[in-house]
Amino acid sequence: MTRFFFLLILLSAILACTRETETIETDLGREYFPLQVGRVWEYQVDSIIFDPVGNSVAVDSTRSWLREEIIALYVDAAGDTVFQTERYVRSDTTHNWQISKVLALSQNTRQATRTEDNLRFVKMVFPLKTGARWNGNQYIDDALRITVAGEVIHIFKDWQSEVLDQSGAWSNGVLSFDDVAMIVHADSENLIEYRFVQEAYARNIGLIYNEMRILDTQCQACCNADFARCSSLPWTQKAEKGFIIKQRLIHWQ
Repeated sequence: MTRFFFLLILLSAILACTRETETIETDLGREYFPLQVGRVWEYQVDSIIFDPVGNSVAVDSTRSWLREEIIALYVDAAGDTVFQTERYVRSDTTHNWQISKVLALSQNTRQATRTEDNLRFVKMVFPLKTGARWNGNQYIDDALRITVAGEVIHIFKDWQSEVLDQSGAWSNGVLSFDDVAMIVHADSENLIEYRFVQEAYARNIGLIYNEMRILDTQCQACCNADFARCSSLPWTQKAEKGFIIKQRLIHWQ
C-alpha cells in the first residue's frame, strides 16, 4: 500500500511537470504581433533627414501621423494567412487621412513578417524569448541601396535581429504598457556608418515604438576630413546623409 501511494504521488508530479512544460511551449509570444481584420494602429512620427548641400548639410525635421488598418485576409501559396493592411498618413491632426500604400502582415508558428514596398522583413521569431537571434532581412538583398533625399544609402547593411528583453513594463514617451518585448534589428557603427533599428511590441497590441537611425558621413561638412575630430562628434552633428525616425503608438483599436 505504501508503495502504491508513492507511485501515485510520483505519477502526479510527472503529470504536473508535463502540463507546465506544455504551457511554456505553447506560449509562443504570437500575441505580440496580433493580426485580425479591423485592427487599427495610429502613430506619431518624428523624423529628421540629413541632406548634403554643397559644403554643408541641410537638416529637415518634421512631425506627421500614420495610421494602419487591416482590411482583408487571404491564404498565400505557402498556406499562411496574410493580412492586407492599408497605410494612411497626414501632416497634422486637423487634416484628413490620405492613403499612402498597401502592405502585408503575416505570421505562422515560426515567424511574423511584414512586406512593404516588395521588401519582406522577419519582425520576430517564435517562440519569442530574450536572447533569440535571427536574420530579419533574410528575404532582402544585402546589397540593396535605397535613395533618400536624393542620396543613395546602403540601409540594410550589417543588420542582425535579437530580442533584448521580454515581458517588462515600458513607456514609448506617450503611453505606458505593461508587457513589452524589445527587439533590436540593427546596432552597428564604424567611422562613416551608423545603423540602429529598435522596435517595441506590447502583448495583444502590437508595435508600440520604432526607432531607426540610418546615417552616413565622410566627415567633410563637419570636420574637413579630419577623421580624428569627426570620430568624437555625435552623429547628429557629423551625419551628411540619412535619417532618424521615431514612431510612437498613440491609439489602437
